[in-house]
Amino acid sequence: MPLKKYLRFLYPIDLITLAYILLTGIFIIFSSGKLQNEFAHLSVRIFFIIIIGLLIYLNHVFPEKLIQFLRHFYPLALLSYFYPETDYLNNIFFPNLDPFLANLEVTIFGGHPSIWFAEYFHWRWFSELMNFGYFSYYFLIFIVCFWLYWKSYENFSYGIFIVCMSFYMYYILFILFPVAGPQYYLTPPDNQVPDGYVFREAVKLVHSMGEGPTAAFPSSHVGILLILIYLAYKFARNLLKWLIPIGILLFLSTVYIKAHYVIDVIAGILSFPTMYWVSSHTYLAIKNGLSQIINNQDI
Repeated sequence: MPLKKYLRFLYPIDLITLAYILLTGIFIIFSSGKLQNEFAHLSVRIFFIIIIGLLIYLNHVFPEKLIQFLRHFYPLALLSYFYPETDYLNNIFFPNLDPFLANLEVTIFGGHPSIWFAEYFHWRWFSELMNFGYFSYYFLIFIVCFWLYWKSYENFSYGIFIVCMSFYMYYILFILFPVAGPQYYLTPPDNQVPDGYVFREAVKLVHSMGEGPTAAFPSSHVGILLILIYLAYKFARNLLKWLIPIGILLFLSTVYIKAHYVIDVIAGILSFPTMYWVSSHTYLAIKNGLSQIINNQDI
């Protein structure tokens, strides 16, 4: 199939996902000697590229609802692999920067707010509330994207691109500037979180499955949440009455469970406009570029 004909079936989200796979693959290739199991990680990338190509082909040949759903939502599934992988890649360029951020936080606040927060609000019900806020993050991403998918494909195409490209940019920052966060840098008992109930156990389970000493600065939880709220404001305002109160809990929970320094949260807030602006303009540039290629082919 000629390249131009194949591009007809690509979406902007496909191109940015393939670009992230290739970029991180280049990191691995040129970091030989600093990493282990390079072949396995490169093989996973080849597998992902094959799967993406297969989904694009199947969606064109057999446009069934399930295939269409997988075709549009597969990038969210890949994030669950790319996120913990930042721990594998994040010491290629620099050692962990936690000593610098932890000392900066002590200089600014006179100590660690995450420690004070958990000490003053140590009740189990409060810990459970904070863990609910933190755990809800995983569902909010899917809920907002699915809402857009259900209501308007055009808005969905734009929204999922914004979300995923922002994730990819955060992941690159995590690789370039590794920060583990208080839960890994502080020592017991300062890094402990008060017991809760169901959601505390759920957060610990998720952390045991895919969390590592990575991805603290800036807080992607905060940055992505603000992106979700802004997308909801633009395209799904009915969701705001749920997103905003849960979002407040999520903001607080990132510090309470010691996933982030307060500086990480501030950086997450400040990074949001840049992430959204870059992603939005990249989406428009790719979409216009694909349209021009397709239109030129049809002439």
